[in-house]
Amino acid sequence: MQRVWKTVTGFYHVCARGTGKQLIFEGDEDRWEFLELMRECCCEEGVTVIAWCLMGNHVHLVLTDYEDRMSAAMHRLLLTYARRFNKRTGRTGHLFQNRFDRRSLDTDWQVMEAIRSVHADPQEAGVSLIERYPWSSFAEHLCAYDGDAADVVRGFSDPSCVLELFGSAEGFIAYSLSTPDGSEPALCDMKETEWERHAFANKLAKELGVPLRGVKVAPPAQRDTVIFGLHDAGFTVRQIERYTGIGKSTVSRIVHAYARVKAQAELSE
Repeated sequence: MQRVWKTVTGFYHVCARGTGKQLIFEGDEDRWEFLELMRECCCEEGVTVIAWCLMGNHVHLVLTDYEDRMSAAMHRLLLTYARRFNKRTGRTGHLFQNRFDRRSLDTDWQVMEAIRSVHADPQEAGVSLIERYPWSSFAEHLCAYDGDAADVVRGFSDPSCVLELFGSAEGFIAYSLSTPDGSEPALCDMKETEWERHAFANKLAKELGVPLRGVKVAPPAQRDTVIFGLHDAGFTVRQIERYTGIGKSTVSRIVHAYARVKAQAELSE
């Protein structure tokens, strides 16, 4: 996204990505923690979340910021979450790319398009239907149209401008489920929580010479190469154990041995 630091409307489309395509969520517990932190950090800085969507290795947000506090809110959110995630998973290093991307939204149409594209990201990625994806604000906005005040209060977004922009639930749904070229989307309706990260791991393993299901019985050198590759791509020991069926102690031993060899190689350069 192009960086534009000011907008006449105060609306922005923000994206934060895992460094090197690093997966930033291991499970639903991580997602709930991110959302709670997002609400806390944005509220304290006076930034309003209009729409959100959590994917495997990136996050999309539509925000309003009238006091130029978005950078402070996002910096605190991403840094705090990264520290907790690394501590919980045993990984080290940067979790997110050095800077989040943001694009100004200067017209009502741009705001509407940003909200649509944020909610459509899982569908365009072939992960899930928009209306069935559990980790976006789409359902929160529908609750606002339904007049379910209790659910709106429990949500993580402020749907007031969505109500004003789209006017009716029918208008919001029709616009949200449309595609930019008007065509019908080709879908592979799967749950993102397991499918996306498992598919990425399997693709990487195949590129390294053996699919995930064959890693456990592969020759030691080939097995270690795949484990090294998965770990370098950001998968934790626990994830590698789950996807390959290899015991945690074995995976951990291989990863630590690889880290020592890598460190020695860097010192000798």
